[in-house]
Amino acid sequence: MVNRYPAPCSVCGTTVPANGGTARRVGRRWLVTHLACADGSPAVYEVRTGSGWSGTRNIKGRCEDAPCCGCCTF
Repeated sequence: MVNRYPAPCSVCGTTVPANGGTARRVGRRWLVTHLACADGSPAVYEVRTGSGWSGTRNIKGRCEDAPCCGCCTF
């Protein structure tokens, strides 16, 4: 089903414009997903910094467990 209203993407968190993604009902909520995110493209990527830290970030550049430690604001 196509989303009729703008909503945040359930995969990457960015806004999906009206008629720009898919919508599915889960319980009492609607989950909206970009068409690009729904095709299985990776929404998470690995990051290695100069200090030696390595971890995963989502498409917004935040850690998967953000905002726990503030490391995403470098």
